Amino acid sequence: MATVWADEAGIPLRLVWSGRRFTVTGRPIQWFDRRPWWTTTGRAPAGQSADVLEQPMWQVRAQAPDGQILIFDLIASSGMQWPVTGIYD
Repeated sequence: MATVWADEAGIPLRLVWSGRRFTVTGRPIQWFDRRPWWTTTGRAPAGQSADVLEQPMWQVRAQAPDGQILIFDLIASSGMQWPVTGIYD
């Protein structure tokens, strides 16, 4: 999990991960990934399949104060706690 600060449009601006602060640099990339719906829902409710099957994601390039740059894959959330699905250096 990462604590994420986003703007009014939901675009990540900065985050704290593993006790370290990062500032988003560059342009974040929004995309959609499939949810593992089969682990939580037996069937997709009629007319609501997009909400069950897809989850909004962001890939951000972020820099720590010490200069380290990492790329994070984040599941967008309505709160400040966003699951991290991938980290790349």
